[in-house]
Amino acid sequence: MGDELAGIEEDVPFNFAGAAELERELRTTAGTLDSQIPRRNSYARDARDEWRGVYSREFVGRMKICTGDAKRLSAAIKLAANQVKELAERAQREQDRREAARAWKERQDNESGLNKLKDTILGEDDKPPIGEPDPPKRFVVEASATGRE
Repeated sequence: MGDELAGIEEDVPFNFAGAAELERELRTTAGTLDSQIPRRNSYARDARDEWRGVYSREFVGRMKICTGDAKRLSAAIKLAANQVKELAERAQREQDRREAARAWKERQDNESGLNKLKDTILGEDDKPPIGEPDPPKRFVVEASATGRE
């Protein structure tokens, strides 16, 4: 029984407020970046109308790279925000499990001697609440061999 209850006396060492703030900042940053892409492409189109020659073509290519990089960066920031949120959810579930286990242990410790004797005689042993295992992670990053695709 001791191993099943290991660690229940302490709260989960997680900064829930800090995680919520980080998630909010990441989502705000991604939104700002997303909103700038069309505006910057509009400026580039206006500049291209007045530009001719080899540098114009080079500019178009660089703008495509810039737009692609901005989209990938925004997607990575959103993924990070989702991962922070998922970590906070997992930490909260673990905190809830610990609190349930503490409450169970307190009930067991305060159970009358007569109930304990009855449980022993009848072979009834209350099992500590273990809880369901965490679901698989949803936001997993697969490393790419190159920086750009």
